[in-house]
Amino acid sequence: MILDTAPLHPDIGRDDLEVVTVNNASFYEPSREWLRVQLIRAVELQQKLANLPLGERLRAVELLGVEWREKLESGKLEGIKEELAKATGYSKAIVDLEVELVLEVMNPQNIAKALDTALVGGSKSLEQPVEVASREYVRNLPAGPVLVIGSGNSIIPPLIPTTFSFVIGNFTILRPSLTNFRAVREVYMAFQNQPIEDPLKRALLVSYFAHESENLKALLERGPLGVVNYWGGEPGRTAIARLLAANPYRPRFVVNGPMTGFAIVDSSNATREVAEKLAFEMVLYEQQLCSSPTQAAFVGSNKEAFEFAEKLASALEKVGKGYPVQLESLPYPLFVLRRSLELAGSKVYASSDPSNPWTVVVSDGKSALSRVPQKAMLPLYARRRFLEIVSVASIREALNLVRALPENPAYRGVDRVQTLSVAVGRDAYAEILRNLHRIGVYRVVPVGESHLRTPVEPYDGSFLPSAFSYTVYVRMGGA
Repeated sequence: MILDTAPLHPDIGRDDLEVVTVNNASFYEPSREWLRVQLIRAVELQQKLANLPLGERLRAVELLGVEWREKLESGKLEGIKEELAKATGYSKAIVDLEVELVLEVMNPQNIAKALDTALVGGSKSLEQPVEVASREYVRNLPAGPVLVIGSGNSIIPPLIPTTFSFVIGNFTILRPSLTNFRAVREVYMAFQNQPIEDPLKRALLVSYFAHESENLKALLERGPLGVVNYWGGEPGRTAIARLLAANPYRPRFVVNGPMTGFAIVDSSNATREVAEKLAFEMVLYEQQLCSSPTQAAFVGSNKEAFEFAEKLASALEKVGKGYPVQLESLPYPLFVLRRSLELAGSKVYASSDPSNPWTVVVSDGKSALSRVPQKAMLPLYARRRFLEIVSVASIREALNLVRALPENPAYRGVDRVQTLSVAVGRDAYAEILRNLHRIGVYRVVPVGESHLRTPVEPYDGSFLPSAFSYTVYVRMGGA
């Protein structure tokens, strides 16, 4: 059976497709010859796109949002939402939230604000040289073609870099995960309504490529690419880097992930409100985002840590019921891990409800997860609605846990803590800010806001629009 992976591009026909079979599953992919022709044409296409007024590019994105809203309101996306819930294991209620967030990604005001923040010369520099000092100008131009290799934990991460790349004027190839391919393709389907001669219509290819795809390998090794943006971890990151090392066009390689989140709460902020906010962060996306808190430090006494854990357990019972998952029974390895943590000396609070399988662990001073036998350990992606709270006496000890998290065997494969969610007093907050260089996090936000992004935020320490463009400097002669 061939899965529904037909690429999205106005110029691709049936004769341009190849059927690739891997492990008894078959997929449609663009042929190498078709890709070669499109990449040759991309030079002229990007010139046309760069000369289009930015307003026209933003209106094309706005059209995507308008059509997506119409599909949402008419119920046309119900089938895709059910597929996403089944493929990701998320609650249908979480998928409902996610498809609503697509409208924020496609908001032209948000995109323009992000460009103004990220680019020297602001968004205007995508249309014409902008004076930045007397007689000195900059113009930002597309650095593509761009290949975005998206993750499967959400439909939002693939949309963000793709939309930025498109608006900047790049010919953009988006390879989503098989998990979210149909949903991502549906978002960009509205481009088919653009007039046929419009270069914007040809600026985007959405296509799945199998991991073992010879077409993808050829694209990475020999394709005239300017930028490759990879969202994910090992072994894919290293495999792609090796292929790109042979590419004579020397494309930039921009990696986002793999990371996780961490929370710090002190005794002066251990309220039911904070517990409910932390519970929501644990339930949202089942902690699969790079920002989701998967470990926490409680600054205070053990007694206060236990009291906060009880509040968190109560909050998870309440919040989690609003986002039920489709499990018939709790997985046996979860019971094994819970029992192993108890044997390691931790206090474990846990749900027996398969539709809301939360776990809260309180450990004294050090992470008990780091001492669990490997055979009893669940990998990070399988520890859902699961939080270890380490009770510590000072904010400095809490920050040591943040810095050391990648060394914890329970977090094998994680590069660093991306997002630090905090609910602490003023002095503790000031100490966190003084130690940013030491702990290496990319974001510090209030507890409950790890999933929220504003248009002016960088991604993993850098601004994506600058990765998809290059800056030309012009100095004018004197009068």
